[in-house]
Amino acid sequence: MLLVGEGSSRTKKNINAFLSIEDRDVQAIASYPLIKSISSICNGKGFPKAGDVDTLLKLPSLQKDGQLDRQLLSSISSICNGKGFPKAGDVDTLLKLPSLQKDGQLDRQLLSSISSICNGKGFPKAGDVDTLLKLPSLQKDGQLDRQLLSSISSMMSSRGFPKAGDVDTLLKLPSLQKDGQLDRQLLSSISSMMSSRGFPKAGDVDTLLKLPSLQKDGQLDRQLLSSISSICNGKGFPKAGDVDTLLKLPSLQKDGQLDRQLLSSISSICHGKGFPKAGDVDTLLKLPSLQKDGQLDRQLLSSISSICNGKGFPKAGDVDTLLKLPSLQKDGQLDRQLLSSISSMMSSRGFPKAGDVDTLLKLPSLQKDGQLDRQLLSSISSMMSRRGFPKAGDVDTLLKLPSLQKDGQLDRQLLSSISSICNGKGFPKAGDVDTLLKLPSLQKDGQLDRQLLSSIASMMSSRGFPKAGDVDTLLKLPSLQKDGQLDRQLLSSISSICHGKGFPKAGDVDTLLKLPSLQKDGQLDRQLLSSISSICNGKGFPKAGDVDTLLKLPSLQKDGQLDRQLLSSISSICNGKGFPKAGDVDTLLKLPSLQKDGQLDRQLLSSISSMMSSRGFPKAGDVDTLLKLPSLQKDGQLDRQLLSSISSI
Repeated sequence: MLLVGEGSSRTKKNINAFLSIEDRDVQAIASYPLIKSISSICNGKGFPKAGDVDTLLKLPSLQKDGQLDRQLLSSISSICNGKGFPKAGDVDTLLKLPSLQKDGQLDRQLLSSISSICNGKGFPKAGDVDTLLKLPSLQKDGQLDRQLLSSISSMMSSRGFPKAGDVDTLLKLPSLQKDGQLDRQLLSSISSMMSSRGFPKAGDVDTLLKLPSLQKDGQLDRQLLSSISSICNGKGFPKAGDVDTLLKLPSLQKDGQLDRQLLSSISSICHGKGFPKAGDVDTLLKLPSLQKDGQLDRQLLSSISSICNGKGFPKAGDVDTLLKLPSLQKDGQLDRQLLSSISSMMSSRGFPKAGDVDTLLKLPSLQKDGQLDRQLLSSISSMMSRRGFPKAGDVDTLLKLPSLQKDGQLDRQLLSSISSICNGKGFPKAGDVDTLLKLPSLQKDGQLDRQLLSSIASMMSSRGFPKAGDVDTLLKLPSLQKDGQLDRQLLSSISSICHGKGFPKAGDVDTLLKLPSLQKDGQLDRQLLSSISSICNGKGFPKAGDVDTLLKLPSLQKDGQLDRQLLSSISSICNGKGFPKAGDVDTLLKLPSLQKDGQLDRQLLSSISSMMSSRGFPKAGDVDTLLKLPSLQKDGQLDRQLLSSISSI
C-alpha cells in the first residue's frame, strides 16, 4: 500500500508521508481487527481519515445485534476495492433497496452476487440493481432464480453490471434450451469457462456445443463438456480444433472410444490452466512408474491428479521421485494407502519434496511398534487436507495433549472426532481441544460422553472447533430435553440433519420438533422424525411446508393415515438428497409397472428403494426397462426372487 507506484517519483512521497504519521496513529490502524476490509477499500489510495473509518463502521445499516456485521462490511469492501471510502448515503441506499430484501431483511446471498459483479467498480446505481433483479428471464415461479443469478455473477465478476439485453440474449440462446426451458447445467459449464470474462458471443456458444467430438448418441455429452469447462475455467471459450485434438489423442482412447475417467484426471490437473499439449499428456500417461501389469494404473493417476489439481502437468522426474521413495514402499511395492494420505494433504498444492515426505513419515510420534501408524497418519491427513504437511512440533503437541490420552496412551477414538471437526482446517489449538473435551455439558458419570461428542463432531465436520457457549446452548435447549435430561435420540436426528452444517438455531429446532404433522398421540413421533432426518442428512433443516406437503401426500396415505412403510422406502431413496417434489413421488408410486391387482406392489418398491438408496428418484423409463427385462421374467411374469437378488447386489 505504501509503495504503490514503486519505481516512480511517487515512491519517495509515499514513504515520507508514512514516516510522518505519529506512531500511535500507525498502531491504532494496524491493531484494528477490520484492517483487511479497510485496506481493500483504500488499496492504492493512501491512509484513510479516522473520521471516515468511524463513519463507515458505525453506520446503522452495517450493524447486526448491536455489533458491526463483518459479512456486510466484506461485501462493501469488495465493491469499493481500490475506490476509497464510500459515502454513507450510498451504502444506506444499496442495503435498503427493496429488491435486495427478503422476509423484511437484507438478502445477503443477493448482496454477495451484486458484490461479485461490482468488485472494484464502486457502488452500482439503484436502478441498475433493480433492473437486473427484476428481469423476466431471471425469474422462476414468480421469484428471482438465484442459481441463474449466480451464473451471471460469475461471468460478470469485477466487470460491472451487464445490460439487460445481453442477459436476455444469452439466456434465450436456442443452444442453451432443453425441453423448452433454459438448461441450467449447460449454463453452469459456460459460466465456469467465462468466469470474470463477461458474456460469450452467441456464435461461440453454438460452435462449442455443436462440436461433433462433444456429441454422444446424437446429443451433447454433458460429462465431456464438464471436463472441458474445468480445463477452461476462467480462460474463455476454447478453439474447436484444440477440443478435437485433445479428445482424439490416442493415449486417451480405450477400446476405440474416449476414456472419460482419464479425461477427468487430465481435466483436474489442468483446471483453470487451459488446454494441455498433446505431448505432455502422452508423456504423463506413459510414465513407467504409472504402469501396472502393462497398463496405466488409474488409482495412481487419481492420486497424482489430486496433488496437481489446478497446477498443470507435473514433471516426469517429480512423479518418479515421489512414487519410488523408500518411505512410501511396503513389501517391495508402492503403498497406496500412504500415497492417498500424502495426496490428501498435498491436494492442489503440487508435488512435495522427497525430504519433506520422509521427515513426516519418520516422525517418532507417528510410529507404533517400530512402524508407521497408518491410523494416526490418516487422522493427521484429514486435518491437513489441502493444507500441506504439518510441522513436526505441531504433530507432537497435538498427539501428546493430556486430554487426548486414555490409560497412558493416545485415545484414537477421540482423535478421530477431533480430526472430523478439523477436516481441512489444520491443527486445532491445544486450549480449544481441552476446553471442548472438559465441557461439563459433555460429561456423563464424570467422564467424557463420546456419544455426545460424536453428534457434535458430525455437525461441526470440516467447520473447525465450536465455541463452548454454543455447545452448551445446543445441549440445553428445552426442546431437546426429556425427563429432565438431554434426549440423545433427538440429538442424533438433529445431528444427522445438520451434518457438516454447524449448529442449528434454537428456533429452527423448536419449529421442526413442534410441527403438527410430526406429532402422534400428543407427542413427537420419533419414527417420522427419523425418516425426515434421513432425507435431510447433511442438508440442514427442512421447511415446515415441505414436511407437511410430503407427509400429507394422498399417494402416501393408507386407510386415512400416513403409510410409514411407503415413507420408509421414499426416505431410503432420498437419503441425504433433501425433500423430493410431490410430483416425483406421485409419478413413482403410480407407475403401471409397480402396480399389482390395482394397487402399489410394496415388495417391488422395496427392491427399487434398496437399489436407489441415497441416489434419489429413478426415472420412470429406467424402472420400466428393468422390470420388463426378459431375463427377469418367469412363466410370463416378473421373477421377484431374482429381482430381490439383483437388488441385494
